[in-house]
Amino acid sequence: MTADSSPQSTPEYTPSDALDLGQLTGADSALIALDFDGVLAPLQDNPELSRMLPESAQAIAGLSILPATRVALVSGRDVTTLRRLADPPVGVWLVGSHGAEVELGSSSVPEVSMTSPEVSTEEQQMLTAIDAHIESFELDLSAGSGSEVRSGSDIQTGSDMRTGSDTEVRVERKPFSRTVHTRGLDEEFASALHAHVIAVQAEYPGIRVIEGHDITELAVKTATKGDGLRSLIAAGSPSAVLYLGDDVTDEDAFAELENLTTSLSIKVGPAPTRAPWRITDPDAVAELLTRLANERRAQVAHLPRA
Repeated sequence: MTADSSPQSTPEYTPSDALDLGQLTGADSALIALDFDGVLAPLQDNPELSRMLPESAQAIAGLSILPATRVALVSGRDVTTLRRLADPPVGVWLVGSHGAEVELGSSSVPEVSMTSPEVSTEEQQMLTAIDAHIESFELDLSAGSGSEVRSGSDIQTGSDMRTGSDTEVRVERKPFSRTVHTRGLDEEFASALHAHVIAVQAEYPGIRVIEGHDITELAVKTATKGDGLRSLIAAGSPSAVLYLGDDVTDEDAFAELENLTTSLSIKVGPAPTRAPWRITDPDAVAELLTRLANERRAQVAHLPRA
């Protein structure tokens, strides 16, 4: 989250069926941009178990085939992992790594059809330092408290990530970052782990520390979800935009839409936000998307496909 996208208010919860979707259902063209974890998929202790709620999956499938309607997933996950876990329909655009990766398929804007920047030598040095710092945690903690933790060699990524212990280092390795997951861990252990991993920033100020729901991400790219959303809008030129997000990193996307009059920003869950509207959880998201699919289908039958 950038400094100028800090949360500003705490809007009350609004029932999904009470939100006015008129500017989206009747728009000449619509972009429906959605975060994955915590929005389409309930948060999990093991992030590899995250899956989209069936009702949301069905609604997205329906929306993705409507004329002049584009669905996009915008996530902190890398694009490869996002595609594997979300299994989106053909034609759904993907933004991964907090905006550093943009995959638009056969977009009419070739320069943004596929954006996946290389890791520079300096950035690789930072990633190596992050890895070394995380792997040193077990030794440092054991020396200080005598606690038994998993060794650095047991740090797993992707589909090999293991759970089952509340004193376990869980690291998701992405092309441009490392994410340390602390959901479900012993509180004291999680606090010590968090303090240890962010200390690497003192040695490498170029590392960006991103705090989220029970995660600490150490990134070497500065892209944000606001950047990713901007790419989506540039590629599709929609007349109306919907964005749903649940985490601090989604505030950049909400900020991006503040000057777009035909937009609807919705925060999912608690915590202050720049979004003017708030709904409760992924179940409420599923209800909203189902309603949007049904109402837009009735409005756009005469329009050409997106």
